[in-house]
Amino acid sequence: MNSPVTWRTLFDGDSKQGWMHSGIGALSDGRVVFEAPGGAALIFLDPGTKKHVRIEVGVAVSHGIAVASDDTIWICDPGAQAPGQVVQINLEGKILRTIKQPIRSSDEQDKWRPTSIALATNGDIWIGDGYGLSLVHVVRSNGVIQTFDGSTSGQKFDCPHGVAIDTRESVTRIAVADRSNKRVLYFKEDGSFIRSVADPIMTSPSSLAVRGSDLLVTDLFGAILAIDFSDEVRAIIPTSNVNTREGWPNKLSGTDSVAPDVLEGKLNSPHGITVSSKGDVYFTEWYLGGRAVTIS
Repeated sequence: MNSPVTWRTLFDGDSKQGWMHSGIGALSDGRVVFEAPGGAALIFLDPGTKKHVRIEVGVAVSHGIAVASDDTIWICDPGAQAPGQVVQINLEGKILRTIKQPIRSSDEQDKWRPTSIALATNGDIWIGDGYGLSLVHVVRSNGVIQTFDGSTSGQKFDCPHGVAIDTRESVTRIAVADRSNKRVLYFKEDGSFIRSVADPIMTSPSSLAVRGSDLLVTDLFGAILAIDFSDEVRAIIPTSNVNTREGWPNKLSGTDSVAPDVLEGKLNSPHGITVSSKGDVYFTEWYLGGRAVTIS
């Protein structure tokens, strides 16, 4: 994917309906799924026609989304006022399974704010508790739960906002976007630390997706980056530095927050990202109303 990229906005949300703080996933039939503005529902959209349907779901925020091989959808809901949840739903929005907060001590009770989920081919489920206790959990296929705080890297996680299964090499790795520490880390499937990647242009790594030989990264402050096999970081869409704007990711009208004036081809606050089986890249942006975009 060389610059300049081809950009196509697929969905512009209505700011009057509220925030879009969304992950995004790709279904086997080519549709993409992401949060409806205001939460509590999903948008299922056909990228070719831009036609979409809205389906109610029993979550507050569809912050992290992963689509399983059977097209069931896993959602990390960090919650609004209440603790969050991780749920698996079908295409009709029915909840099939719920993963409860892994609690190691009493003071961790009700501090579950999961932000991202990744599904390994061996059946393991990786969950980033980015807005809660800054932990990464793995629910093994046999039901055993393990928890990691990042300390084996020499520094504990600080908002492990995104997780992804990195299948670019012969041995599968787990990639973690450790947002407030401004780095991406790689772990073995057993949780052993491999290495970390940092770069001055990576200021707020949020979500991850694999495309070919690249690990794609949404940088919340207005960039989409790629990390290659040799850990070189480059900008696919360079930062727009809009996070310095008063009221960002929105703008101020007097003392009120209103939707920003977004432009085609210019990032405001890229959040979730996914890559379809055909290699198409889709991402969401976080602000009042929000939007979903595809680039190539």
